Amino acid sequence: MTAPAQPRSVPTPADVARRATPAAATAPARPAARPKARAARRAAATGPYTPVKLSAAESIAPGQLTRDEHFRRYFLLGLRRSGLPASSRLLAHDLMWRAGHHNGRISPNMQPDREYLALATGLTVAQVNVAINTLKSRGWLYDRRLASGPRVGSTHWALAIPAAALEDVRVFISTRRDTGYTH
Repeated sequence: MTAPAQPRSVPTPADVARRATPAAATAPARPAARPKARAARRAAATGPYTPVKLSAAESIAPGQLTRDEHFRRYFLLGLRRSGLPASSRLLAHDLMWRAGHHNGRISPNMQPDREYLALATGLTVAQVNVAINTLKSRGWLYDRRLASGPRVGSTHWALAIPAAALEDVRVFISTRRDTGYTH
């Protein structure tokens, strides 16, 4: 003789099919409105950004980000709009992923040598050398001397957004309708 069936605590697919669906569940769901970023609200309220006039020396100096601006986003947008040669942009993009997202500094433990960068990007060592010199001369990469720690006095790379490129990105972002990330 078999025992009577006990009610299960976990529903099966057959139990789910038998349930009555409430009217609210059958209505099409509206996507939730995404909150706009603080910088986007400010840009919309004040209108298009007016760029600052820069001299030649000031234009390649590292630009200063505000609290609402994220380094990696602005670096990537500036790099896309920069007009740099493709090999330099490729190398800068690779270095961007090795750097800190908030300040662009490459950790001393993450400093790649030129041969490793050539393997990672598919460029030759000579192309990597030219790309590094291009990035340094245009203000996208600079040498930073360490002031503390076990490697005091040694120099390491740090990424920067030149002031002219930062102004261009600010104008670009303020004139766009969609302020989300560009992919």
